[in-house]
Amino acid sequence: MRKLALFAPLAALAFFAPVDTADAKTVCKERGEMIKILSRKFNEHQRSFGLQNDRRVLELYASADGTWTAILSMPNGKSCVVAAGEAWTVLPPVPTGEPA
Repeated sequence: MRKLALFAPLAALAFFAPVDTADAKTVCKERGEMIKILSRKFNEHQRSFGLQNDRRVLELYASADGTWTAILSMPNGKSCVVAAGEAWTVLPPVPTGEPA
């Protein structure tokens, strides 16, 4: 099962059409299609997101098995995979307030 987890992020990229850039290949799709692929093929669901200054949204999708994919969603409706991996771990929230 561990081997499957190692190859899941690579397999995920096989389902996305690559677009050549000057430095590397960027994997992009319409956001709705990207989310369906992450959900159906890899059981990854949105765990967090953050808005960048240029109106792009960095989104993190993860599965219960620990596989994860980070996508960058643009205002034009396209999303691109920026990273993928395994062993996603959720940490407890940082305590707030004055230390005891």
